[in-house]
Amino acid sequence: MKRLALAALALAAAAAPLTAAAESGLVIFHTQCSRCHGEDGRGSAVFTTPSMLTSKLTTEEMARVISGGRGRMPAFKTKLSAEEIGAVAAYVKAGMPDK
Repeated sequence: MKRLALAALALAAAAAPLTAAAESGLVIFHTQCSRCHGEDGRGSAVFTTPSMLTSKLTTEEMARVISGGRGRMPAFKTKLSAEEIGAVAAYVKAGMPDK
C-alpha cells in the first residue's frame, strides 16, 4: 500500500502543470536555444553543446550563463529580457516537460 501511495505521488508530481514562467520558457527555449541544445535539450554533437537535462547549475546560475554566455555560447542579455532568461532557466530546471 505504501508503494502504491508513493507511485501515485510520483505520477502527480510528474503531471504537475508548469509554472507560468516555465511555460513561457518552453516557447523561448524552442525558438532560441534548441538549434544548438536540441529540441529535447540533450545537446548536440555537431555544436558540442551539453545536455540541459543533466546540468548541475541552479536556476540562478543557469540564468547567469544564458545572460552572459559561456565558452562558445553567446550571451542572450541583448536578445532576451531578464524575465525571459529566468523563464528559460525555470523551464530547463523543471525538467523540460512538453507541458
